Amino acid sequence: MMVLSGALCFRMKDSALKVLYLHNNQLLAGGLHAGKVIKGEEISVVPNRALDASLSPVILGVQGGSQCLSCGTEKEPVLKLEPVNIMELYLGTKESKSFTFYRRDMGLTSSFESAAFPGWFLCTVPEADQPVRLTQIPEDAPWDAPITDFYFQQCD
Repeated sequence: MMVLSGALCFRMKDSALKVLYLHNNQLLAGGLHAGKVIKGEEISVVPNRALDASLSPVILGVQGGSQCLSCGTEKEPVLKLEPVNIMELYLGTKESKSFTFYRRDMGLTSSFESAAFPGWFLCTVPEADQPVRLTQIPEDAPWDAPITDFYFQQCD
């Protein structure tokens, strides 16, 4: 397995085409701001080498990988950005499960399930400019259900 010298760069938008962007140190999903289209945050991505590679475990960071998305270590998951360097997590020997998501490829889109909290997925809500959060997918999702499918595209 080749060792990465740096994180890969991706941009993410949900299946409703809301882009993920950073505002006041929160990851939001939206689009137009004062009529300007937001390009979207560069998301730093590395695999988690401590977990089963067949499950596509990834660690997601922002701001050049200086902060990483974490589901926390409480009983219930809470999505937050923690000031942890993504390459330290990548090169470290810990499992870093709270920072890890299993990426499921569904054709054009992917879903991201928390490794530490099985059954919880990254999601956006239908309204624009709201924080990205975590949800459990209900069996029969209501029409205004959270969106758990994301376009996950490498930066040009």
